[in-house]
Amino acid sequence: MTLKESRTGSRRLTAQERKVLSLIAEGCGSKEIASELGVTLDAVHRHKVNLMGKFGLSSISTVIDYALKKGLIDPYEVLESRFSRGGMGNISCITPLMSRRLWKKYL
Repeated sequence: MTLKESRTGSRRLTAQERKVLSLIAEGCGSKEIASELGVTLDAVHRHKVNLMGKFGLSSISTVIDYALKKGLIDPYEVLESRFSRGGMGNISCITPLMSRRLWKKYL
């Protein structure tokens, strides 16, 4: 598959990859994701690698940015889910992968 094909969504995400993507966007770490999904840390790592591969991107933060741009992640759902799981003190806690400036771009 070419980079262009991977970025046009020719390979769909699995349900588990979508969950991992959403949890990463919420700011969950690998341990928290593993616990939430009932999988091993190795499985979480494989999902992250698969996500980067499917989108043809080299970092998970760029995957999150791309997913937000393409509407694969709804920033309001991410916020709502994070608040329902215990909230956060400020917007910079939403995800360590993304800066406050990046989140403001989507909200």
